[in-house]
Order: sequence, then structure tokens, then C-alpha cells
Amino acid sequence: MDNEKLLQRVDSALTHGAKDDFDGVLARLESEKLKGKVINMNNAPKNKNRFIPIAIAAALVLVILGGFVGYSLGHGHDDPAVVTEPAGTDPAPSLLDSVITLDVNPSIEIDVDADDTVTAVKALNDDARIVIGTMDFTGSKLDVTVNALIGSMLTNGYLDELRNSILVTVSDGDASRASTLQNSVSSMIEAALGTGGLDGAVISQTVNPDAALTSLAASYNITTGKAALINKLVAADPTLTVESLVGLPINDIVLIASSRQLTDNSVTQTGTASSGAYIGAQAALEAACAHAGLDVNSLAASHVDFDSENGRLVYEVDIYTSEAEYEYDIDALTGTVVKYEREQYNTSPGTVPTEPSSSSFIGEASAKQAALDHAGVSSANAVWIKAQFDRDDGRYIYELEFTADGSKFEYDVDALTGAVITFEREQFNGGQISSQPGTGNIIGEAAAKSAALNHAGVSESSASRMRVELDRDDGYTIYEVEFRVGWTEYEYVIDAYSGSILKYETDIDD
Repeated sequence: MDNEKLLQRVDSALTHGAKDDFDGVLARLESEKLKGKVINMNNAPKNKNRFIPIAIAAALVLVILGGFVGYSLGHGHDDPAVVTEPAGTDPAPSLLDSVITLDVNPSIEIDVDADDTVTAVKALNDDARIVIGTMDFTGSKLDVTVNALIGSMLTNGYLDELRNSILVTVSDGDASRASTLQNSVSSMIEAALGTGGLDGAVISQTVNPDAALTSLAASYNITTGKAALINKLVAADPTLTVESLVGLPINDIVLIASSRQLTDNSVTQTGTASSGAYIGAQAALEAACAHAGLDVNSLAASHVDFDSENGRLVYEVDIYTSEAEYEYDIDALTGTVVKYEREQYNTSPGTVPTEPSSSSFIGEASAKQAALDHAGVSSANAVWIKAQFDRDDGRYIYELEFTADGSKFEYDVDALTGAVITFEREQFNGGQISSQPGTGNIIGEAAAKSAALNHAGVSESSASRMRVELDRDDGYTIYEVEFRVGWTEYEYVIDAYSGSILKYETDIDD
């Protein structure tokens, strides 16, 4: 039977057959001596979907037939080879190629030329080899390849209602081309997941790996795309570590980022990562309270986030009562206590601190606005890094961190009154500190002192314990200025050449 008749038979089967007739189509293809060109879906180690929707099935068949035609034209082996590369050592593309990496737990690299024609598909781990199977994508269009790979991930159980997230990373020296591919591939995946009946989460980014990123990826045997995403999250939340995130699948990493409201302008997300496999924040709180012997309805306050502990996803539960603060890690899958800590408040014997009701707190939104107003930053320009309710030395506070206008701001805001307790502003390397001249005249102590006092809005006559010191920090010449006004302590770092304020902090001594 020639190729034209084969294609006619496949077209007829897909046009007139029921959804669950796909196995029959493959069986008929095998009867035409195509054994070895058809993916065996029965030996997959994961849970299988009951059927592949028609559009994805068609893509799979086209790729399979593409491999057969290539073989007929003179390939000297029975099965098209699956190129396997170790994760973390993504080969450099040719000047005409763009590299697209798909990360779920399977990690797959797709190389495409300027016409969006696939030049290679490479399995970067064992799961990826299962997904690719014996399909030969060389010469296929990018959309056909993406549909076939997503279809195989669905069929082999790597994407489902409980694990619905996929990371798309595009590497291309042309930023415009990379951005176009990022949007295009994301749309392809969204459509393929929708065709498969799955409400998925697609996270996408463009990355040009440097030596440090490539080395990091290789050391943990992960892709540079996953390494780049982890680096961004660790930078946004220093309580996270690379080691705690590398072993997690993309879905769990996205859950951690979402629960902590971590954002990065270079990462785009559509859809919501599924938490259906886990017990939920309320159940985690109840498990912690049960272990601590507390009534969940009588807490002063509580906070629950996703976190990772020794490679497993946990709920990090913070509990506040009138007597102590509790910190728990609860296994997100089973609800068991992984670790816990209790800190007793320092109170006089026989004295019970007055505990405010939860309705007395100003709320996170008001605390954020108080910090923005104090910093003189509009909400539209602020990128939030952290917003966490906490208790410090018997006082309820909101710990806030955000970036704006080339600076990072850190605030502690009183959770009852909205008063700013402490604040700090640090200019990024891209700010004035990085352009400090190495020659010229420094401004002098008097000018540095004046700059700090003017910024604080206080007169020199009202300041006490004034200290001005010329210093060097990371190769830059600075003035450190410290003084006190009433119960408030001020600390400033001033550029010794320009007089610009590089960092400042206030602390109320109560």
C-alpha cells in the first residue's frame, strides 16, 4: 500500500471514527508493516488518559507517518533515533536555530530554524524518552511537534488534573524572535491542553544562558530554563534556596511562587497551577493546631504558605496565640507533621499579654499602602517581593518588601496602627552607586550630614549622637551617617562623590 492510500485511510478513520477508535487506527497502521513506528501506549508507567482528542491524535499520526516516509527514502535503520542529551548541558544552537525547552518533569528540547521547522527534538531525561517514544520530528512544523508532545504527555500521565503546569523556555540571540516564539509556543500549548480537556498553567520565559547558569543547571542535572526560574524565585524570596527547589516538579514550584505572591516581569503565566493533589491550607492549619493542642477558632492570627522541605512539598504554617508563636511544616500530601517549633513570648510571671482580635488588624492591603505612602511610591510602580504577617518582640507587624524605581524597600508596619516601625531603602547596582566616579573631589562630611538630615526632614539642632564616617564598601567610597531624633535612630549611606542617598534605615527604640 503506498503512502497516499495510507494517508487516505488515516484521514477516513479520524473523520468518521469515534474518539476511542484511535487504537484501531494504530492497529491498522501496524498491519501495514509499520510496527516500530507506532508508539506503544500500553507500557507507560503513569496513569493514562482514556483517549487522545482528535486534533492531538492527528498530530501524533502525522509525526509517525513522517518518520515512515523518511525511512522509505533511505534511512539506514529501523527506528528514528531519539536524541538524548543530559540535562543542564543544553547544546548550543546553530546561528539559524532557536531552542525551546519544555519542562514538566519530562524535559524536552526542540530546535527550530527560522521557518519554524523542527531540526531536532532531544530528550533531556528518562521521562522525556518515554514521551518522545519512536516519533521522528525532523522536518516537522513546530505546531505539529508541540501538539504531538503535549498529546503524549497527556497520554502518559505526565500532565493531568493534579499536575497541570508546564514551563516554556525560549533561547535565541534575537530578543524579538525569542519573544515571538515564547508567545507562539505558549498559545500552542494552551490550545493543545484545551483540546485534551485540561485547564493547564503555562509558564513562559526567554533566557540566554551564561556560563554561571549553565554550570548551575549541570550541577543539579536540570535544564537551564528550570535553573533560571529557580534563580528568579530565590532572588525574590531569600528564604527559598536552590537546593530546596531543584527536586520539585514545575507544578510544585509554581504553587510555591503563587502562594508567596512572587512575581518577575520576565516570567509570564496563564492559568492556575493545580493543588488538587494536596490537602489544602485549611487542613494544614488544622493539622498543626491539633498537634499543638490549640483550638483553630481561637487563634490570634495564622498564615499558611507552600514551601519545600528536603525535596517534598509542605505547607509552612505560622500560628500566633497570646502566649507563643508556632512554626510548622506539614506534609502537603499526607498532612503529617514534618517539623515544628514553639517560641514562648517573654512576659512577666503571672502576666498574660493583651491579645487583639483578628478584626483589629489593619490588613495587608492597608499595610502595603502605608509603606508606599511613606516611600513616595505609587502602587503601579511597585513590584512586591514579600508581604507577611508576623510577631516581633510582642508586637504584631507586617513585613513588607518591594522594588520600585531602581531600589529595594523593606518595611515593618504596625499591624494595629499602620505606623511605620522600621524601613530601609537600598539602591540596585543599576542605580547611582554603580556609576560612581573613581576620581574627583568627595563632598565632605558636612555635605553628607546635610544630605541625610534633609532626607530625614529634621534639623541638625534636633539631632543627637551624630556620627559621620568616610568608608569603602565593595570598591565604592561612601559616608556612613548615623544620628538620633527622640526615640528614632537613623542610619544613612551616602555616595561620597555625588551626595546621593544609597541606603537608609530608621528604627524606633521603644
